Amino acid sequence: MLTICPLSRVPTAREACIGWGSREWGDLSGFGHADWAGEFDRIHEHPTDEIFVALDDGLPVGMVWMLEHEGIDSHLNLTPWLSCLVVDPAHRARGIGRRLIAHVESYVAAGGDRALYLLTEAPALYFALGWEAIDTAHVAERPVFVMRKALEQPATACRA
Repeated sequence: MLTICPLSRVPTAREACIGWGSREWGDLSGFGHADWAGEFDRIHEHPTDEIFVALDDGLPVGMVWMLEHEGIDSHLNLTPWLSCLVVDPAHRARGIGRRLIAHVESYVAAGGDRALYLLTEAPALYFALGWEAIDTAHVAERPVFVMRKALEQPATACRA
């Protein structure tokens, strides 16, 4: 059974998540293992940033970050951001990435935000999920799409 929860509740998944970050974006970011560990510490101590981990019967199989700011200078006015979506290669093509995205969308909407942003080189999945490209930018001299998803606010219950 797949569950998604904050990484802070499953500290045993931390090393798997750091490994995914290092393997997926190490060359692009210039980050080594220690740099990724430091970034995880920064997020853990940030008042609003969060790392979510997908667990399949307790085994970490994917992660996604929710950040107040992505850190791209040209778009500092936009917040919050979905970032660092990764699913372990052995568990891909099972809808885990979509579930992680939906989790962050719901989490952010429940907090009152009306939009969520992300950067990607590969927008097809996000287009299929209702995201729109609103701009382009460069990350490490590579072109990326800046994408936005309008969020529906959760219904509020009336109390008698």
